[in-house]
Amino acid sequence: MQRKLLFLACVISLGIVLQSCIKELDTGNLPVEHKLVIYCMLTPDSLVSVRLGKTSSVLVNEPDSVADAKVELYENGKFLETLTPKGQGWFNSVKTYPLVANIYSIKASAPGFETAEGLDSIPMKVTVEESVKKSWTITVNDVQQELVDFTSYFSPSPKPVNYYELMFFTQTSQALQANSPAKYLIHFIAGSVLEADPCIANENYLNSNFSTFLFTDASLDRQKGYVHIKMMEEFGEMDYYATALGYPYDLAETETDYTVLRSVSSAYYLFRKSYYMYISNQQLFEKWDPSDPLSVLINTTPTDIYTNVKNGYGIVAAYQHSYVRTQLFK
Repeated sequence: MQRKLLFLACVISLGIVLQSCIKELDTGNLPVEHKLVIYCMLTPDSLVSVRLGKTSSVLVNEPDSVADAKVELYENGKFLETLTPKGQGWFNSVKTYPLVANIYSIKASAPGFETAEGLDSIPMKVTVEESVKKSWTITVNDVQQELVDFTSYFSPSPKPVNYYELMFFTQTSQALQANSPAKYLIHFIAGSVLEADPCIANENYLNSNFSTFLFTDASLDRQKGYVHIKMMEEFGEMDYYATALGYPYDLAETETDYTVLRSVSSAYYLFRKSYYMYISNQQLFEKWDPSDPLSVLINTTPTDIYTNVKNGYGIVAAYQHSYVRTQLFK
């Protein structure tokens, strides 16, 4: 009896000790690395535009805008201009259209932050010369599904190891309101890849539905000079744009199909590929519980996203693109 009482006393004492060790953690005050975040995509078709933010905790809902920030643009190490703030973290150039092969640097500074800098150079353009689309309908488990088969022809750059991004979309011109300029409805084609050339198939994110396909010419068949993708069309992003992505004068029909080939920098390629891997690993839409911000951290595998910003995060990347009207075959 005495032994039982002694054992019970020990259990009660241990419980009191453990209870005294419990401490509530204020997740809103966890330390967060204090750095600037730069996002900039350079292309010769547009003035330079930069989105500037700051690191913040995923557990706290607060704006990422930075007060009293300054963003400067340099070309080959020479100062060009201070970008104009446009609100909500956006800064725009008023005179600079980037040129091929020049090195452009974005420097961002703000009180209380280290100066962050990212740079990149626009690659030489590779033109998509022809693109053919075949489509047919199949029935799977009494459900009709659309198969699409694209073959896009181009002459690869003679210089080894270049980076590309391939996209397919449809475009329609629509007047949303009377006496107002037409908007362009852009619908990007996406789906699960069933078959592809090695340069596409070797990429490791094809198990997810994305509407763009990154590849290098390291495994490209240069003698053929084309890329082939066959996929189950399932969904694609769509939105209205003020300007056409494809050529507006081609819009003789209700809906026009286009293929776009982007020549991208290595920074662009590494960032987009790491982002795709992040989305694929996180599976945010399946695992994220809005009532529990920690659910993403607990239920998923962390994946680093590539950055080329010194003393900060984000990406400064470059590309240029070419379009061709997609030829349709049923």
